[in-house]
Amino acid sequence: MRRAGDAGKLPTGAARGVVALLVLLVSTAALSPGAERVAAQDLPTQPPSPAAVAPTPAVVQPTPATAAPTQAPQAAAAPVEFTAGAPHIHTVAQGLLGIEGPVVWRVRELGLSATGAPETATSSFTLQRTGAAIIRNELTSRRTRIEAGEAFYMPSGDPFLRYAVGSDPSIIWVLELVPAEAAASGAPVTGTVLFTSDAINDYPRGTFDVELLRGILLPNEVSELPSHTGPALVMVTSGRLQASADGGQPAPISAGSGRLVAGALTLRNGDTEPASFVVAALGEPVDGAEQPTGAAQVAPTPAPGQPVPTVLLPPVDAAPTAAPVAVEPTPETVAVEPTPVATVAPSSTSGDIDGDGLSDIDEAAYGSDPLNRDFDADGLLDGEEVYVHGADPLNNDSDGDGLLDGEEVNQYGTGPVNSDTDGDGLGDADEIFVYGTAPGAFDSDGDGTGDGEEVLTFGTNPADPASGP
Repeated sequence: MRRAGDAGKLPTGAARGVVALLVLLVSTAALSPGAERVAAQDLPTQPPSPAAVAPTPAVVQPTPATAAPTQAPQAAAAPVEFTAGAPHIHTVAQGLLGIEGPVVWRVRELGLSATGAPETATSSFTLQRTGAAIIRNELTSRRTRIEAGEAFYMPSGDPFLRYAVGSDPSIIWVLELVPAEAAASGAPVTGTVLFTSDAINDYPRGTFDVELLRGILLPNEVSELPSHTGPALVMVTSGRLQASADGGQPAPISAGSGRLVAGALTLRNGDTEPASFVVAALGEPVDGAEQPTGAAQVAPTPAPGQPVPTVLLPPVDAAPTAAPVAVEPTPETVAVEPTPVATVAPSSTSGDIDGDGLSDIDEAAYGSDPLNRDFDADGLLDGEEVYVHGADPLNNDSDGDGLLDGEEVNQYGTGPVNSDTDGDGLGDADEIFVYGTAPGAFDSDGDGTGDGEEVLTFGTNPADPASGP
């Protein structure tokens, strides 16, 4: 029997069981969802994890050295370096030109010698066609060396000297804007005149930017003439181009030929070889007038607020002079290259200095240059033109068919003195560039009807035997 003092007490084992049960209940309550909610309500709001926070302003805001520009980067202006529609045209020479009345664009071809001769230039561009040349301004003694494809602007009135350098023949084109009376028939002129425009009366008076642009078109490429003031001169230097003015019918322009264009012009190379051309045009007007020719070079008086030119003073220990101001250097103190002088003419035991097959005496008779093997730059030596082909050594297209003499002989196999080599009634150039026929075959498609008869009489295709009459 239990003692009376133990009445109402739990056995020791039962007490331990109760304690364990309570511990279990407390642990379960702590892990229940409700407990989680209570715990979440009781805990203060914690800041988000740093990993989920957007970069702080200190990281986002760049320093002034790396600040993002508020405008587009400078590279966005790159397209202004070329003209839309004329990506292959670039300026090769530029200057300022005064217009006072009617003028004429004229293009001359010259062969330069190693001695040259001083001349007072009109406003003109010198375009180097073959070889190389030195152009020297006799007033400033400044020189420029140009090679094939390069050009130089010669302002009106300045005396210049142009002479050949190197071993290759130096041929230049002179693209000049001259008064109408200077280009009149009978006026003296040197070299071979390739092109003379009609008198231009609609140039506005004043001073303008004048530019010479050069372009190259690959086969089937098209280019537009950049905007210009008044008529512009287009000269094809190699190959052949189709020119369409203001959307009109295309007309061919061959190498050595030119065209005056008043409005828009589209050029297309429909040949299988690259073609090149130059454009001489007036650009934007320029405020002010050019200094008259021969005016004294007087230093301008600086306007208020402008820096005063530096004056050179004599050394401290030097004796004072009557005029201690800066004096222009005398010619003796300026390093000037002497003008080439032909003291002794080159000699040749064969009487043919340049070895072109045409004697020096005959060169003088024809008017060609005894120091230039190919005076007209058509691809044939002067002697070859005269004695082999009967062509004109002064004219790069002796028969006027639109093909250079050298092209006819070396490329197309046609006659340089016969504009219709096969006698079919179609010009050699038209057969090549317009109809796609053989300029040396009377009946290119072999259908029994001559090429000219198909075109001029029946209106059929001379290159397609199925279209015969």
